[in-house]
Amino acid sequence: MKTFSWYPCTGMAVVVLVAITVLFAGCTSPTDSKIPAATKSPGVTDGQGAPAPASTSVPANTEVSASLPYGVTISVPADWKRQDVLMGGVRDYGTTTENIANFYSPNAIPNDQSSYIVLSVDVDQSPGTDFEKYFNNATVAVQKTYDVLTEVEVHSYTLMISGYKSYELDFQTDQVKGTYIFTSTENGMYIFSFKVQNKPQAVQEFQNNIVDIYKSIRIHPPTVVVTPHR
Repeated sequence: MKTFSWYPCTGMAVVVLVAITVLFAGCTSPTDSKIPAATKSPGVTDGQGAPAPASTSVPANTEVSASLPYGVTISVPADWKRQDVLMGGVRDYGTTTENIANFYSPNAIPNDQSSYIVLSVDVDQSPGTDFEKYFNNATVAVQKTYDVLTEVEVHSYTLMISGYKSYELDFQTDQVKGTYIFTSTENGMYIFSFKVQNKPQAVQEFQNNIVDIYKSIRIHPPTVVVTPHR
């Protein structure tokens, strides 16, 4: 907001200026909290994505629950921005999936437009039946994409997401830190990709948020209705 300097004048001038100030203050419209859909998602292999969102003022520790297509519900901090996509493409983990939605945190470092966290939610409706092979192939693809070639820089874990077996892939380079969670369900593979620039303050914010977010994930895959034939 601009600050205007003015000097004492007549009583009538003061009244007019106050009236104008009130009028303009009342006409200020709130910023839309939703990012317009982008033509590319953060996970596509060409590296393009939506611009960093502007920071907003939201009470600390406030979370909102987001209901997404394909039966996904997830809670994120209220000051994160949501982007609905529903667009297919080849991801940085080497598979063509549909990007359901993306979420963007405020900048972790003031005035640093590259210090925000990206959460990409994808679904692969034809992952095959071998979860271990799928995950191993994804790990190799991530290593090639980010030039992460040593076991010291890449770690994997087994966990449960909404009652479904999941594999977590953690990796870190000089440029980026990522945690990708692959969840196998009866109706497809769900991938939750968290990524941030490898800067100490941004990484700390990443670590402060990621566990609570992935623990909040609920998946209810839509069932396929088969019409019987007579």
